[in-house]
Amino acid sequence: MAMSEICQINRGRVISKSYLRDNAGEYPVYSSQTENNGVFGFIGSFDYDCESITWTTDGANAGSIFYHHDEKFSITNVCGLLQVINPNEISAKYVYYALGQEAKKHVSSGMGNPKLMSNAMSRIKIPVPSLTEQEHIVSILDKFDALVNDLSSGLPAEIKARRQQYEHYLDKLLSFTPLQTANQGGMQ
Repeated sequence: MAMSEICQINRGRVISKSYLRDNAGEYPVYSSQTENNGVFGFIGSFDYDCESITWTTDGANAGSIFYHHDEKFSITNVCGLLQVINPNEISAKYVYYALGQEAKKHVSSGMGNPKLMSNAMSRIKIPVPSLTEQEHIVSILDKFDALVNDLSSGLPAEIKARRQQYEHYLDKLLSFTPLQTANQGGMQ
């Protein structure tokens, strides 16, 4: 299905560094950068309070995808926002993962400035299995994401896996029967 069939598509507004300074607050403003999960700054108001996906529309990071849940935030004009139209049929987190694989393929590099504008985003198609299958996929990918990106769960799991691997090879390499010597009587 095309994004235009799955999601409502919006763009952010112009928010300058001076606006951030003059309106400082607690709510994140997301922009085209990918550092700090795309946070450009913080202001005292917000434009969105919904489960959604944002993407970078232009610049070096065009096509970068971010997932938002249980937060109030705003986005700049170099970001787009996707809200799933029917969350009873399509999981926003599933769309996030699917777009993570697909969006970069649709970035246009015309005139030296990479772009993934709303019209191009609206045409991106992703497979949409049943909601049960989407939730299953999300569950698996969330676990891998935590293992890869979350030090509190990923590092202990990696240490445990390496410890098991070490013990396996320790057993295999050190459990052998003594070699028989050539003279059968052994050397003295």
